[in-house]
Amino acid sequence: MVATVAPLHTNDAIRARLRKRSLNTVLVDRLFLAAIYVLLATFLAIVLLPLIYIVASSLSSPQAVSAGRVGLWPVDFSLRGYEVALRDPKIVSGFLNSLFYTTAGTLISVVLTIAVAFPLSRVDFFGGTLITKLIVFTMLFSGGLIPTYMVVRSMGMLNTPWAMIIPNAIGV
Repeated sequence: MVATVAPLHTNDAIRARLRKRSLNTVLVDRLFLAAIYVLLATFLAIVLLPLIYIVASSLSSPQAVSAGRVGLWPVDFSLRGYEVALRDPKIVSGFLNSLFYTTAGTLISVVLTIAVAFPLSRVDFFGGTLITKLIVFTMLFSGGLIPTYMVVRSMGMLNTPWAMIIPNAIGV
């Protein structure tokens, strides 16, 4: 007669062990996610509360701000700060410059980046590997501030808006 050996682990025992491991894993995952959410909420509060305070102060009367009565909600609603700021031509000029640099710089950057990226996306583009390596090299090692200034000066772009746009036109 052939002796049969009972298996060390039956299917039910294996399933029970996997179920227990799965429950432990789920519990650990949930605790980890809870810790991550608490950390993210803390960082959000650290960043957001000062911004809310600044907006509340800008919408409050100057007397309420100087008296320290402003919290996270405006006190004695007033747009006086904005009126004074927008009367100053330097602030308006700075705002318009920022708007121009952002708009023109983004448009030029997107167009030039697409013009470089499209040929490099083709497998049969001759020299594509070399150009990609050169682009990655310039991403890791830039020329620096002084060489960039010298290039801008030699191109006659000093004191023009293009000195801010052209050197950053293709962002790798």
